[in-house]
Formats: sequence, C-alpha cells, structure tokens
Amino acid sequence: MPSLSLTAAVVCAAGLARAQNVDETTSFPTHVQAAGSPGPRASSQSPGALPASARAENDAELISTREVIVAGNEPHSPATLHNAYADPRNLRRGSSSTGGVGLLRIAGADLGSPGLLRFGVVGEYSHGSDFPVRDATNSRTSGTFSLAYTPVEYLQAYAAYSASANTNSRTSPRLIQALGDVTFGARASRQWLPGLWAGVDVRLMTFSGVGDASVDKTAWGFAPKLVGTYDLHQLDARLPLRVHANLGLLFDGTQSLAGDAKLNASEEYALGINRYSRLALALGVEAPLPGVTPFLEYSRAQPLGTGGPLVSPDGRTLSAGSVAPQVLGLGARLTALKDLSFTAVAEFGLQRNVGLGVTPVPPFNLVVGAAYTVDVLGHEPTKVVEQVRERKVAPPAPKLAQVSGTVMDAETHRPVGGVLVAVAGLPPVATDAEAGRFLTYELTPGAVKLLVRKEGYHALTRELILQPGEKSVVELTLEREARPAQVSVSVASKKKPVTATVALQGPKPAQLDLSESASSPTLAELPAGAYVAVVTAPGYLAQTRAVQVAEGAPLTLAFDLEPEPKKKLVSIKDNKLELLQPLHFAEGKALLLPDNDAVLVQVVDALVRAGNHRVRVEAHTDNQGDKAANLQLSKDRAKAVVSALTRAGIDATRLESEGYGDSRPVAPNLTPRGRELNRRVELLILDR
Repeated sequence: MPSLSLTAAVVCAAGLARAQNVDETTSFPTHVQAAGSPGPRASSQSPGALPASARAENDAELISTREVIVAGNEPHSPATLHNAYADPRNLRRGSSSTGGVGLLRIAGADLGSPGLLRFGVVGEYSHGSDFPVRDATNSRTSGTFSLAYTPVEYLQAYAAYSASANTNSRTSPRLIQALGDVTFGARASRQWLPGLWAGVDVRLMTFSGVGDASVDKTAWGFAPKLVGTYDLHQLDARLPLRVHANLGLLFDGTQSLAGDAKLNASEEYALGINRYSRLALALGVEAPLPGVTPFLEYSRAQPLGTGGPLVSPDGRTLSAGSVAPQVLGLGARLTALKDLSFTAVAEFGLQRNVGLGVTPVPPFNLVVGAAYTVDVLGHEPTKVVEQVRERKVAPPAPKLAQVSGTVMDAETHRPVGGVLVAVAGLPPVATDAEAGRFLTYELTPGAVKLLVRKEGYHALTRELILQPGEKSVVELTLEREARPAQVSVSVASKKKPVTATVALQGPKPAQLDLSESASSPTLAELPAGAYVAVVTAPGYLAQTRAVQVAEGAPLTLAFDLEPEPKKKLVSIKDNKLELLQPLHFAEGKALLLPDNDAVLVQVVDALVRAGNHRVRVEAHTDNQGDKAANLQLSKDRAKAVVSALTRAGIDATRLESEGYGDSRPVAPNLTPRGRELNRRVELLILDR
C-alpha cells in the first residue's frame, strides 16, 4: 500500500532525527502496517552495515512500547460508552425498519463509509380497544428483516422482508396474516455543504395476497422521495444534534388485493389495504451521546386522488386531511457495544379519525429492533507500533539563572528603594535607592517564587519559570498600605471632663473609655471610612454623631453632654416612646417651636440606649379645617421631627415618617382638650 509506506517513512525519519539528540527520550516506530498488507522490503544495504536508526536503537535502552491508531483510520462502529459528551465518534448510523441508514421510519442522507453491510431486524406490537372501529379489539404483531450495503461513497442499496399477523374481533376470519411483503430500494446522496447531505431514494415494494403467494396475486408499490440530513455538530462542536427530513410520493397498489370484495375498516387495516396514493412527509432529530442516541420522529401521509370526502365506518363523511395518518415516535438507540446496536421506540397515533380506503394508525405501537454492521472489504485500522528508548548519557552540568528587575510605587510610578526581594532558602537582596533595581543570586532553573516586602507597602509575591542560562527581567509594583487617621476624642459637660464611653461603629469598630480625671483628649488610630460615634455616661443624656474619617488626616471629636433631668419626659413602653410633654408646632405649620429642645434631647437619649432599631415617626391632627390639608400637614410635621432627630445625630436610615391627618383620633374632637390630645406626634420602635 503506497500510503502506508509513505507514513512509515515519515515516522521513521522523525524517530531517526530524535535519536540523534542524546539529551532527549527517543521514540522509534518499528513498523506501520494494516492487516493483510505485505511486510517491509529487504534492505538494499550491505549485510554488515546497519542504518543509523538501527544503530540508535541498539545503543538505547528500551523503555516502553505502544500501538497507536493513525488518525482517519479508526474502527467504523466502535463502542461509544466512554466517549466524551460531544465526541463525533458517538454517531452510529443505524438501519431503518425498511432498510438503509436512518431512524425507525425516516431515511438518512448520510450514507457513511463504503464497504459496510448492515443487517437489521425489527419487531412491532400493538393492542387496543375501539380500533379501528368502535367495540373492536385489535392486536397486531409484525417483523421485518432488512439489509443495506454501501458499495461506493454516494450510493446505497437495500432490501427488506416483512410479515405480520393481525387479530380483530370484527374481521372474518379473526386472524389475518400477511406474509412475504418485500421491499427493494436504492439511495443516492452526497454532501453538498459542511454538515448537509441530500439526495434521492427510490423504493419498489411488493405486497403478497392473503392465502396465495403466486406472482399474479401480488400488488406493487413505488415510492420516490427526497432525503436530507443536517449535522449541527459540524456547525458547533458543542452541539451533538442531527436533523433528518423526507418528502416524497407513495404509489400504493394494495387495493388490487381486495378484488371485488367489499371490506370493512377492520379488514382493510388487517390486510394493509390503501386505495389511494399518498404524499408523505417525515421529520426527525437525533442526539448522538455516549452509549445512547435518543431520537424523535414525526410522519404524515396525505391521501391523494380521493375525488372528494371519504366515508367513516359509521357513515359520516370526512375530509382526506382529517384521516391522514400521523405518527409521533419517541425512541433511543443503544450504541454501547461495538458493531451492534439496539433500538426501542414508542409510537403514538395522532390521527384518530378512520376513513374507508385509508389504513389508519393504532393509538400506540411498541417497536424494538437490533442492527449489526459488517465491513465487507475487511478494512482494519492502520496502526503505528512505537518503541520509546532512552540513551544513557552523562547529565550535563546545570546552567543557573538569575532574576533582575525594578520595583515601582503603584500610585506614583516612581522607583522604590530599600525593598527586600527574597527567594526561599536564600538571603534577600535590596533595591537601590535611585532606580529601585535589584539582582538576585544565581538560582536553579525552574519554578521560583519572589517575596517582595517594604514597610508601609503590602507584601507582594511573584512566581516565575526560569530558563537555564537566562536572566529574567521583571517589573514589580507595590501598593501602599492605607495610613490610619489620628482621632482625638473628648467628652465634657459644662467644660468639665466626664467619665464616659465612646463607641465608634464603622470599618474598624473601637470603644474608648474616658475618665473625668483626664487632662487631655483620648487618641485612637482608625482606618478611613464612615463611622457613627455613640457617647454614653452615667448621669448624662446619651448622644450620637455620624463622622467621616479621612486617610492619614487628624480628626477631633468633642462632645458636650447634658445632665439627666430629674423629671424624665421620655420613656419606652410597649415598643413606643411615651412623650410626657407633647411636641409643639407653630399653628397650622410644620415648624417645631424652641420649647421642644428639652424633649428632643431625651428622645435622642432614648433612641441611643434602645439600640440600633428602626423608628417610625407618626403625626396626627384634629378634625378642624380641610381634611386634605390636615393630612398633608401631618406628613410635613412627621418629616420635621425626623429632620430634627437627624440633625441631632440619629442615623437617617433608622428613621421613617408618616402622617395620618385626623383619621386616628384618641379622644373626641368635641372639646378643646380632646382636639389638643389628637394633635400629637408618636414614635414607634419597629423591629425591637
């Protein structure tokens, strides 16, 4: 075989070239040969001379051997169980029930490799009541034996033999057998575009008469059709999907088998009698997966030349389209075994109307089958037998490597001096002050990890692969560590220090304990960010304040506390702040009067000590005046209270407001006192 000899020459030449390199493991192909091909020719060299590759083999130590299949020469139908999800070798071209490649009822246009002979056997079984006519019980079994052969790339020939037995309570006799139906066909197809095959299929069918197998009692049929297959896997390697389509005519002569006998619908179904030719459409899709290929197919056969409506068994008239047989098939093909595949399909009849002269389809039909593929031409996979050898040579002295580079500031892009650059197991080196350069000690080639450190910067690691005898050049950038802010905190009352606790809640929570004997503010270092300061002290009203801490900037926090009053105006009861003194507003306005300050500072104290809970401020009015105006006034007053609490330091996200106008009175609006009680503000704790 010229192609095999050429392959052997190329591989052997590659092996010889590798053998001349004494530093590497060498692979020596010993032969390339397909089954049945002649052995290598005798050498033309003198008896005492050895080729260079043979001398290299003699000098080298045998490590291992392996046998490799040359790409493009894989087995024609291997087992698919352990393949990858989208491996193209998952495709197994099975036989259809009437011969040739395809699904169960659909012919495929991708004929596969020449020289393959496919044997197939299919069995069918259906059983049901009220079919094909009411009050009839029908059972049907059938079997089909088929074979298909692809002699050349574009042509396939096939044949099939079928036999069936049907039992129906409305036929005479009850058991009707049809033996000897034969199909001969040929299919011509080619690939027109990447992934697209299309062609024609021509089929000749014979239908034997019931009780008589003579030629003059045989009916004939002829079925030409167009076939197409599109493989989406060639469009997208992640999509293992193939689509098939058939469109053609079926000229059926089975009406001649009935002769002059007048058959009912059950007898026509049992004998397979069709009095009209048909236009047939079939669509199918399959997904070749590891070990199994699920598929779905749909077919419809439209009767032609009916000359008008058809008659149903009960005397009704039906259109030809309403009795056209339609079938949906759900199936799977098992491809886990080499050369052998099994198929199981459940078919569902979608058309329940029955018209005389058109063979109906049963509501449910179960189909099982098997197919076996044989390579008639005896093609065997082309294999390369490789020997891996290693010559024994003294290892060369290792060549060392180094790393040089510069270290820059990530923000200013200026060189950074005094940076320590270390490699595990060796002392660190430092960058120079002017250019930020460094040079490591000599290092063993391979993977190394640099550790870069300098005070005030985040540590950095960098992994490198060093080549022997080379100097790797790198540029490293260091990120500065955030500088904390110096926060000065003091708490006093009437200009005298107070023993207090200041809790700072933010990126780095902190708690400061201040003493009344302190002569200077308390200092703390905090990272930049937003904080909430909460100040509590025995005998004083608590305060809170939102502060923004800037990186590296000083911040002074001074709190002036008010002593707790002897008479408390605010208390918490049943998730509600009880105000012993109501909040006062300017008449008809949402303006808080100055006399509210004593109440508001105690409200702030109560909210601080209650914890981080949400609070809703609700405002109400009496019924004097316009209701819409009262409602809006109550909403504005509730917002005014929220604004006052926010200015006092309460986090705005904890507060919400609502106004209800005069819709929720707590006393009758008949007296001035009742109206005064209804003009009120309430504070509710929502999630305590």
